[in-house]
Amino acid sequence: MSCFGYRRELSKYEDIDEDELLASLSAEELAELEKELSDIDPDSNVPIGLRQRDQTDKTPTGTFSREALMKYWENETRRLLEDELGGASPKLVKEPVTEEEEDEEEEEEEEHQDNKAKPEPLMNSGPMTSRVENLTLLKPQRVEPMRLTPPPPPVDPNTSGNPIVVDDALQRVLRNDPELTEVNLNNIDDISQETLVRFAEALRSNTHVRTFSLANTRADDPVALAIAKMLKQNSSIISLNIESNYVSGKGVMALVQALPGNNTLTELRFHNQRHMCGGQVEMEMVKILRENYTLIKLGYQFNLPGPRMSMTGILTRNQDRQRQKRLQEQKQQQQNQQGAQEGAVNRRTTALVCSFTLSNGQPLPASTNACNTMTVFKLQIFVKSCKIFIVNC
Repeated sequence: MSCFGYRRELSKYEDIDEDELLASLSAEELAELEKELSDIDPDSNVPIGLRQRDQTDKTPTGTFSREALMKYWENETRRLLEDELGGASPKLVKEPVTEEEEDEEEEEEEEHQDNKAKPEPLMNSGPMTSRVENLTLLKPQRVEPMRLTPPPPPVDPNTSGNPIVVDDALQRVLRNDPELTEVNLNNIDDISQETLVRFAEALRSNTHVRTFSLANTRADDPVALAIAKMLKQNSSIISLNIESNYVSGKGVMALVQALPGNNTLTELRFHNQRHMCGGQVEMEMVKILRENYTLIKLGYQFNLPGPRMSMTGILTRNQDRQRQKRLQEQKQQQQNQQGAQEGAVNRRTTALVCSFTLSNGQPLPASTNACNTMTVFKLQIFVKSCKIFIVNC
């Protein structure tokens, strides 16, 4: 609509008498008009947070009566129990209240207010108790399904999941049992530190155990020191796992200092300790492990990037040395097999050589008939030079 059309619409209100219109309004209409005008043109002196219209006006419902509320809930509970005992489902939807019921409720409230000063008699709990018992009996009982398979055995909270017998394993280590190649003590909560130290001492002279694991056994620095002494004397263990324990930087350094003199250990794991090693310990660790040439796996997460990269280079160097050593062993084995094949002597040639006599007509001596290796080679050359003579004969 254009501006001119809007003005034409307003022109019809120019002749209206405002005073006459306001005089014809009732008190309610005037109050409503004031509310609308306060919304359209609010007072600038009033703060913005107080300019909203008050919408909380309503008819008062009277004073709060706790006795009336308790009586209402008792009646509702009694009605629900009667409905359940009778087999009918409880009605959750509120039924419409008629005028007669409202009058009856008002009369009850008035009577209750009149008798408010009088003490209320105690309710007889006998009928209510019987109703509750009947309700319990009428409820359908839950039937447990039949189990076709036997129930699982109860879980023992004291078990740690490791089936090893600690005392038996310790005795086998002390006896140097050749069938025992792995000692796994992981996740045993009730093992003492003295027992771990005894295992480390027993492994000093053991020559058959290849793997020793004691992760999550609460091992501390004395256990780490005992294991360090064991690594200096043991020459059979190739894998050691001491992760998730209470070893500090002192115990870790003791383990690392034992590695330069150990030529058999290839895997060491000591990550996730309760005490952090720190940057100084990591740098000393790398400096010491440069003298070790057999370690190819290290289970530890370095915090500093410098020691981490240096340790990666050391492990790569050791892996290359192991690979070269393995290739040399394979090459030496192949050469030995070829030499054995070339050194094999033909039986016919040996018989011919041994049947020859010397130029003066005397037979070969018994020592020559023994045909050791060097003598056989010389006689083969002699046979080749006299080949024509052998053919003519």
